[in-house]
Amino acid sequence: MGFRFETILKLNKNKEDLLQKDMGQINALIQKQQDSQDFMKEIMENKKEELNQKKRGNIDIQTMILYDNFFSGTQIHKKRQETIISEISVKLEEKRKEVIDAMRKRRTLEILKDRQMLKESKLRDKKLLAIQDENASSLWARNH
Repeated sequence: MGFRFETILKLNKNKEDLLQKDMGQINALIQKQQDSQDFMKEIMENKKEELNQKKRGNIDIQTMILYDNFFSGTQIHKKRQETIISEISVKLEEKRKEVIDAMRKRRTLEILKDRQMLKESKLRDKKLLAIQDENASSLWARNH
């Protein structure tokens, strides 16, 4: 006798696998955005250092405006990246909750399956013991 919810258990396992795959893709997207943000931060630090070097020398107003525009643009980019990361993090948290829910459902069915298998095993053992008792009883009756 098989587990009567085996199909549902398999479907739940597949759903959980798909959700985990989705969560992995979201994690990769967050990491990509954070890497981009870190890259921009590194470039900004390098350009600040470069500007400080130029300030020690002779720098014209056009170069200062160019650097100012660059820093303004990177600030806008930084805010955009933070917004994107924030939105993706919300999606990640939602997906994490879905994965946890799917894992909980799967685990519940696995526990039911384990209980059923244990029950069936005990029933088989009981039947086997009854057959052995019957055989022993018949053998004893023949010998006496």
